[in-house]
Amino acid sequence: MSTEQFLVLCKECGLSHDDLETMTFGMCLDYIEQYLEMKNPNKKQKKNVRKASQADFDSF
Repeated sequence: MSTEQFLVLCKECGLSHDDLETMTFGMCLDYIEQYLEMKNPNKKQKKNVRKASQADFDSF
């Protein structure tokens, strides 16, 4: 991700210059991720996830 792309994402999410001054890069990315999840709540987060069995661990 380039600096320009990051700044565009921040602008789209409504983050101001003052917000960017007080937030770390990681905090900004977390905010952007939460914003995008709120804008598209119907999107599936993960495909079918199942709990690993003993056979899975044995074959690993």
